[in-house]
Amino acid sequence: MASKPLRYSVDKNPECYDEYKFTLPELYRDLAKEELREDDSVREKALAEMRQWIVENPHIRKCRTDAKFLLRFLRFRKFSVPMACEALERYLAVRELNPAWFKNLDCNDPTMKEILAVQPMTYLGQDHTGRAVYLVRFGMFNGEKHTAQQDARYMALVLETILEWEDTQIGGCYAFIEYDRCTTSSFEKWSMTELKLIMEIFSQTHPLRYSEIYGAQLPKYAVPVIETLLSFASPKLREKITCYKTIDELEKHFEPALKPSLYGGEANLDELNQAFRKRIEEQREIILGLDDMEIDIEHYAGVWASEETSLTDDISEAVFKQLNIE
Repeated sequence: MASKPLRYSVDKNPECYDEYKFTLPELYRDLAKEELREDDSVREKALAEMRQWIVENPHIRKCRTDAKFLLRFLRFRKFSVPMACEALERYLAVRELNPAWFKNLDCNDPTMKEILAVQPMTYLGQDHTGRAVYLVRFGMFNGEKHTAQQDARYMALVLETILEWEDTQIGGCYAFIEYDRCTTSSFEKWSMTELKLIMEIFSQTHPLRYSEIYGAQLPKYAVPVIETLLSFASPKLREKITCYKTIDELEKHFEPALKPSLYGGEANLDELNQAFRKRIEEQREIILGLDDMEIDIEHYAGVWASEETSLTDDISEAVFKQLNIE
């Protein structure tokens, strides 16, 4: 049997497309049908339509057309082909227009290796519903040594990696964010422009589906920064966010088998971090291969022009209450 290529073709019109086979446990087939309206017939028809749209789009010059990549967007938009095509365009445009953030996401880069070594983001596994569970320890980011852009590149590297996993595409994820050991420099280095872009990445351009997002122990001095960040989020996403005053309150949402040993649970963080880093390293060539895609930059530069976001008192007050800070 031929080994799977480390890089996917970006030829818009290959002689034949990959033959898709659903290989996940039946739990995910049921989830896909119930939540995403996906079955074999819907999937095959949508992939054919999306591939044809890519071939006929003069502004997309090179693009991955393998099923796993296109299913990122089809599943994100519950198999609405027009919406999935728009999501793909937005993704390609944001990547191309912000190369300092998204190009050459190499886990072997010295700075990436430094951040990976302390592993601010950990994949804990899947809960009983099939959702992926991630722990983000924001205090592990070095507020003084690394810039906001370097931290964002690490986040993009992780995000691109997990979006290659079909179980995450279908099941979505829970995110636990704790702010223990943060310093003022952890937040002050983020400009409003960078906050807006990072929120766009996590809520619009990179098609990750969230079930719930739980935060804990946010310091008061960080509230203005997080308020600004959340002001760029959609109301639907903000509804999924709950922030607690203490980590003890956060812990009740972990399933016992996924509760990190750091909080007295069974999950060994050192082993999980090692396994997660190995998966990132195994997908190195696939992630670097995303740079092979090309679009008409001049055309897309004005498609999603940045819009000034005004923070009204009502929004600020609502977000402030949501953060659970007194």
